Amino acid sequence: MSYGGKRRRWPWILVLVILIAGGGVLFSKSRARAAPLDPALVLTAKRAPLVLEILETGKVFPREKVELKSKVAGQVTEVRVKEGEQVKKGAVLLVLDPSDYQREVARAEAEVAQAKNSIDLATLTLARTTRAVAANVASTSETEQHAHDLTAKNVALRIAEVSLGTAQDRVRYTRMLAPMNGTVIQRAIEPGEVVIPGIQSTFDGKPLLTIADLSTLLVRVNLNQIDVAKVGIGRKAILTLDALPGKTYEATITKVAPASVKTVGKDLETFPVEALLATTDGLIKPGMTADVRIILDTKPGVIALPLEAVTKEGAQSFVTRVTDGADGATKTDKVEVTVGARNDRDVEIVKGLNEGDRILVKPAPATENETKL
Repeated sequence: MSYGGKRRRWPWILVLVILIAGGGVLFSKSRARAAPLDPALVLTAKRAPLVLEILETGKVFPREKVELKSKVAGQVTEVRVKEGEQVKKGAVLLVLDPSDYQREVARAEAEVAQAKNSIDLATLTLARTTRAVAANVASTSETEQHAHDLTAKNVALRIAEVSLGTAQDRVRYTRMLAPMNGTVIQRAIEPGEVVIPGIQSTFDGKPLLTIADLSTLLVRVNLNQIDVAKVGIGRKAILTLDALPGKTYEATITKVAPASVKTVGKDLETFPVEALLATTDGLIKPGMTADVRIILDTKPGVIALPLEAVTKEGAQSFVTRVTDGADGATKTDKVEVTVGARNDRDVEIVKGLNEGDRILVKPAPATENETKL
C-alpha cells in the first residue's frame, strides 16, 4: 500500500513543478515588460532630404605661397618684416651687406673702361695700317692682323660688360624684395646671420622668409580611386574644423589629380583633390585640418535612419520597431526593410517602414570603436 501511495504523489509533484516554472516565466516577462526603453535611443521615422557626400580629412593651404631664399651669400644687416606682417609687392624685406659685391662692380667697371681703351687703340692702329698699305709701305697681312686684334678687343669688352652686369645683379640681390602682396607667415633669419645662395640652401630646405596670400585659401584632400571617380571640378564641398567649432566654410572643387600619387611612407596611392574656399574670415588659417564633405547628390523627402538603427543578417536588413501594446506596455518587433542610398551617417529606407514609425537605435559596442593594433 505504501508503495502505491508514493506512485500517486508523482502527478502532484509534476503539477507543482509546472506551476513554479510557469510563475518564473511570467515573472521574467513581467520584469522584461517593466524595463523601460531609453527615450534617447528611440526615434520617429520622418521624411527629410538625404545628402549623399564623401567625407575626408584635409588640410588648409594658401593658394599662393612663396618661399624666399637668397641668390647670393652674405651677412644679414637688416630684416625689415616680422611674422604676421602684411607686405606689398616690391617692398624691401631683407638686406645683406653689399660691400663685397660693390667692390666687384668697381672692378668690373674698371675692366670695361680698360677694354674700351684697348678698342680705341686697336681701331687707331688698324686705320694707320690701312693707310700704310694704300701707300705701299705695309703689307696686307699686317692689316689683317690688326683687324683680328680689334675683333678680339670687342669680344673682351663684351665679356667685361657681362661681368659688370653680373656684379650689379649681385648688388641688387642683396636687397630681397616681396614678389607679391601677402602676409609673412614664416621668418627664419635674424640680423647678423650669414646666408648662403638659394641653390645650396635648397638642400637644407630652409627658406629665409615665407609669404602667402591669406585672402584666398584652399583645402587639399586625398581620395581613393572609388571616391575620386565621383568627383569633378565645380562640385561643392563643406568644411568643418575642430579648431573652429560651430563654423562651416563653403568651397568649390578646382583641381582633381589626373593620376594617383604614392603616400610617403605608406604603400598606398591616392588622388589629390583641391577645393577653393568661397570666403575667409581671418579665423581659418593655413595648416589647420578640416573635415571636408564633398556633396554628390541630394535625395529629397526620403525616410532615412542612422546607420546604428539598421542591422544586417546576410543579404537582409532589419530594424527594431517600437510600439505600445493594448496594456500600455512598450513592445518591440523585428522588421525587415529594404535600404537604398547612404552616406557616412544615415541610410535610406526604401521599403518596410512608414513615416511616424518609432525605431530603436542600437549604438555600436564600445569594442568596435577601440583602436585595433
